[in-house]
Order: sequence, then C-alpha cells, then structure tokens
Amino acid sequence: MESLKVKIVSLDDNLQVLSEQINQAAWDDDNDVYDYSSESLKAYLKKEDTFFIACYLTEYNQKTLAGISSGRIEQKPYDFCRWLYIDEVDTCSNHRRKGVATAMMRALLQLAKDRDCKEIWLGTESNNLIARRFYESLNPGNIRDVIGFTFEISPA
Repeated sequence: MESLKVKIVSLDDNLQVLSEQINQAAWDDDNDVYDYSSESLKAYLKKEDTFFIACYLTEYNQKTLAGISSGRIEQKPYDFCRWLYIDEVDTCSNHRRKGVATAMMRALLQLAKDRDCKEIWLGTESNNLIARRFYESLNPGNIRDVIGFTFEISPA
C-alpha cells in the first residue's frame, strides 16, 4: 500500500539528512535540482516568508523522498495584498504519476490560505506540456502567456 505525506520543512528538521535524500534522489533533465547542502537549506529557511516542502512516499514500509517544492510569500506594495510565489515543484523521475505533485500542490494551496494570501503565482516553460497540463488540471483562475527573461550576472 502506497501513501504520500507532505512535510513543511523547518529549521528544527534534520537538514543534513534531507539534503542527502535530495542529492541521492532520482532527478532528470526535467528537474532543475542541483547540489543541496544543509547549510544552503538552513540559509534559505532563515529568510522571512520562505518555505520548503518535501513529499515522502511510503511503499512496503519504506519511506523515500518523492518530491520537493519551494517558494515564498510576497506582499504587493499596495493594499497589503499577499501572494504565494512557487519557485519549483519537482517530482523525482521514478515517482511520477503517483500523485506526488498533486499532494504538494494541495499543501501549497493550504499554505497560501493559512497565510492569508490572495493568490498563488507559478510559471513553467511554454514547451513543458506535461507541467502545463498538470497545472491546468488544477483549475487555476487565470492562465496567462508570459515571457520570462533571465539575466546572467558575471562576477566583477
């Protein structure tokens, strides 16, 4: 019997074990998951209004990391409007199509509601059809065409 559990990670958790689980998990080119360390996770979680979640799949009494997500709560400079920006929703390549991303998105929707956010914003690449279909299946209030720009900063 399979079961999923989504955990909101805190500074009180064993970040060394979590970073090792992330680095040993099955990721592929669809995931932008790089070398994690307990120090980088700790520095990230110390920032105000950031979050990191881990989703675990239990199969045959064996608990394994199945996905991770991160983001932050933002506030508009007007009307005290808060919103949740989701930076990533990554499912391990060997655990796709098991409800992992759905479980994480449900937890993110609840997190936003619990923190009085008015909306959630996330994006994906226009050619990532699997992610687009998945997010569309969650019945978002609005789907926009967005062009993203990345500016590489070279060392001085």
